[in-house]
Amino acid sequence: MQQIDQGQLLASIAATSHDCIVSVDARGTILWASPATLGLLGWRPEDLAGSELAVLTPRQGGDVHAAYLDRLLAGERVDPFLDTVVRRDGSTFKASVTLGPVHDAAGAITGVTVILRDVTAHLLEQRELTQALEVSRAHFEQVATPQAILDLRGHLTSVNPAWCELFGHPEEHFTDRDLLSLVHPMDLHQAAERLDALGWGSLDSITYQGVFCDADGRSLSLLLDATALREADGSAYAVAVSARDLALVDEARRAAAVRASLYEALGRRPWAAALVIDTELRITSVTPAVTAMLGYAPTEAVRVAAWEGVVHPADSATVTETLERVRAEPWRTERFVLRARHRDGRWLWVEETVTNCLEDPDIRGLVANLRDITEQVRTEEALRLSEALHRALLETAQDGILAVARDGRTTFANARVAQILGRPLAEMYGVEADHLLGLPAWEDTAGRFELRYRHPDGHERTLEVARNPLMGADPEPLGSLVTVADVTEARLVERTLRRQALHDPLTGLPNRYLFLDRLETAAARHLRTFGRGTAVLYLDLDHFKPVNDGHGHQVGDEVLQEVARRVAGAVRATDTVGRLGGDEFAIICEDTDEGAAVLVAAKVLGELRRPFSSDGEEHQLGVSIGVALAPPYHVEELVRRADAAMYRAKQLGGSRVAVSRPGEAGGGDGQALMS
Repeated sequence: MQQIDQGQLLASIAATSHDCIVSVDARGTILWASPATLGLLGWRPEDLAGSELAVLTPRQGGDVHAAYLDRLLAGERVDPFLDTVVRRDGSTFKASVTLGPVHDAAGAITGVTVILRDVTAHLLEQRELTQALEVSRAHFEQVATPQAILDLRGHLTSVNPAWCELFGHPEEHFTDRDLLSLVHPMDLHQAAERLDALGWGSLDSITYQGVFCDADGRSLSLLLDATALREADGSAYAVAVSARDLALVDEARRAAAVRASLYEALGRRPWAAALVIDTELRITSVTPAVTAMLGYAPTEAVRVAAWEGVVHPADSATVTETLERVRAEPWRTERFVLRARHRDGRWLWVEETVTNCLEDPDIRGLVANLRDITEQVRTEEALRLSEALHRALLETAQDGILAVARDGRTTFANARVAQILGRPLAEMYGVEADHLLGLPAWEDTAGRFELRYRHPDGHERTLEVARNPLMGADPEPLGSLVTVADVTEARLVERTLRRQALHDPLTGLPNRYLFLDRLETAAARHLRTFGRGTAVLYLDLDHFKPVNDGHGHQVGDEVLQEVARRVAGAVRATDTVGRLGGDEFAIICEDTDEGAAVLVAAKVLGELRRPFSSDGEEHQLGVSIGVALAPPYHVEELVRRADAAMYRAKQLGGSRVAVSRPGEAGGGDGQALMS
C-alpha cells in the first residue's frame, strides 16, 4: 500500500479549504493565513502576517478572544462558538470560530490554529425556515374550517380551534382519541366501513357524510374529507381531515385536500451566480453575481447562444452534451467543470450545476448555478506548514475527513469523522472506505453525493460525501480526499416544509392558503397604488356531482383539470385563479371595477358552458359565480360576500352571475346576470 505523506495531505487540505485558517503564536500574533483569507476577510495572507488577532474582532470582543486563547494555551478545551468577525473594509459578519492547539516536538503548546467559517447565509436560511413553519401553523390554527390530523391508526394527533368549537370539547379532550369515538352510535357501523376504506394511508382520499355527537350529546350531520399525507417517496405518514357542518349550508361540498408539495424555483439570493437557459440552449436571464464573476453585463450575457465564444473550445462539446442530457429529462440535475473566458480575456475555472426546470411555470428553463473554483484548481503545493499545524487543522475541522489510497483503504481519519460514523478512531485505519460508509463499491472519481447511513446506535442518518483526488508531486493522484458531513437535521427540516402545501396537487392552482395570501398582497398593493379596486369571483360548478359519481373520480379529476385550464385561460394575466376545494374555484381581479369584473365572470361562464370530453363522452356542466368588490366592501370580506352571492346565483337556477351589493338582503342579494 502506498503511504501518503501527511505534510502533502495537510497542505492540500489547507490550500483548498473555503474556510479562513489563521495560525497565531502564544502572544496573539498572526504567523500565517490561508488563501481563503482574501475572499472572506479582504486581507492578503502576507499582509495579515505579523498583525494582532484583535484586528479581526470588534473592539468590544477583543478581551473575549484573548480569554479564549489563554484558556487554550493553558491546556483547556474550547468548543466552537459563534462570534462577529471584522473584514478589512470594516464590515462585519457572523462566523463559526474553532480554536485548536499547536504542539511542538516536545508536546508543548506553542500556538493556536483559528478556523473561521462564514455562517451568515446558514443563519438566514434557518430563520426563514422557522418563520415558514410558524406561518403554516398559524394558518392551521386560524382557518375557519374545522381540521384535524390523524395518525395511521385513526387516532387524533392535532386539532385546530374550529374543530374544538364544532364538537364543544377542549383541545386536550381529543389527544390520541379514536375518530370513531365521536361518531353517533346509530351511525357507527357505517362510519367504520367508510373510514376503513381509507386504509389510513392506502388510498389518497375519501369523502364521508355521517352523524356525529357534540359535547352535549346533540347530533351533528357532517361531511368529512380525509386525505392521506405522503412523504416524497409516496409513503403515508398521517391523514388530514376537514369537516363541514351540513346544517350551515344548502348542500354538502367537499373540503380542500391538503397534500405535501414543495414549490421549487430558482433561488433569488443576490449573491448566487445563476442563469436560465431556454430549450434552444440560449441564455435568457442572469443574476447580478454572474456579472461580478465573469464581467459581462446582463444584456451582453443573454445575447450569447450557449456561451458561444465564452466556453473554452476543449470544453464546448462537454457543455453541449450535458445541457442536452439535462434538457431531455424533467428535473434532472448534473454538475460539471468548465473553463469560461472573463470579459477581460482571462480563463476562469467554473463549476456549473444545471437543473431542468422546464416544467416549473415560474422558470420554464434550465437553471445553471455557477461557482468560481479557479483558486481551488490552480492552487499549488506552495504551503510548507509544519505537520503539527496541519494535524491541528484536521482535528479541529467541522467536517469529517478521510484520506483513501488508490486501493480503496483508509489511510487517515480525523476525530470528527469517527464521531459522525459512530466508530472508534482506531478502527478507521486500513478499512475499506466503501465498508465504512455502507457503499456497494468504492470509486475514485471526484464528486459530491448523499447517502443513507445506518449508525451503530440504530438510527439512520443522512450523510453528504464529497470526494476529490488527492494530488502529490506526480500527475497520478495518490488517492482520494473525502469529506463527510451529517446533514440529517437539515434534510428533516426540508421534509417538514414539503408537508406545507401551497398549490392544489390536482390542478396546480394556488390552494386556499396561497389564494388568501395573494388576496392580502392585492389589498396591500391597492392601498399603495390607489387603483380602481379589487374583486373576488367565487365559482361553484353546476352538475359536476353526477359526472363525478356516475363516471368515476378519474373522469371527475380530468374534468376539474380542464376547468382549471379554461378558467386560467379566460382571465387576465394579472388575475389569480385558485382552487378552494372540491368543485369550488375563485379568482382575484386587481385594479378593476364592477363592469370589468362582470366581463371576466361572463367570459368564464361562457368557457365552462362548452361541453367537456372524456373517454369519448361529452359532459355538459355550468357554473354559478358570485362577485364581490372592494370598495364598497373591505378586502377581508370579499370571499364571504362572493360565496353568498354565488349561492344566490345557484338558487336562481345556476349558470349565471350574481353581484353582491351592500344594503341588499343577506348583506348583498346581488343582481343575477345571464351570459
